[in-house]
Amino acid sequence: MMAEAACRLYLVVPSPSATIEGSLSQVLAATEIACVLHVEGKTKRDEAWDVHLRELAHQHEAAFLVEADAEHAKRVGADGVHIPADVPLYRRTRDQLGERAIVGVGCRRSRHDAMVLGELGADYIAFGPDDAPGGHETEDRAALIAWWAETVEVPCVAWGVETLAEAERLARLGADFVALSPSVWQAAEPARVVGEIGASLRRVRTAA
Repeated sequence: MMAEAACRLYLVVPSPSATIEGSLSQVLAATEIACVLHVEGKTKRDEAWDVHLRELAHQHEAAFLVEADAEHAKRVGADGVHIPADVPLYRRTRDQLGERAIVGVGCRRSRHDAMVLGELGADYIAFGPDDAPGGHETEDRAALIAWWAETVEVPCVAWGVETLAEAERLARLGADFVALSPSVWQAAEPARVVGEIGASLRRVRTAA
């Protein structure tokens, strides 16, 4: 019999602000989070902010990643990076960070890219466009996750999830992680929203 594992939460954090820092601290204290990713915004990278985020994530046993910059990841002591689906970029990043680092790849809705990067050794494959999902795009993402879970052992991330119902559905289809849309930080009570989704995912079991 196959073991069962809970789908886990993955947080995407935008540019620094006191409000986001406060909400993130509340979320990490109250909800089990697998990974925190700081995505690059319009502002210049702030190494001190990323070091602080790393320490905050590690206090709660969450991995800390930065977006698409291996050298920056090394400087701030991140656990790895999240990069777009690009074979030369993946190889350079892996060479720079080594085999022990986490190198996750966003493959949007490309089966081909997912298979190639998975075979090269990506630590996870993320499905879903970076912009807000909906309608046909959501269906494509769901189909990709179901296909991937049935055929490949590399973990997959449901990217850009916005609602509890969406998170539950994709977890049941086989997503190993649910990456919430950065829009969650604009909610009136982000900690409550994330906590509700986290509690729901703990009840959803997917084949490991």
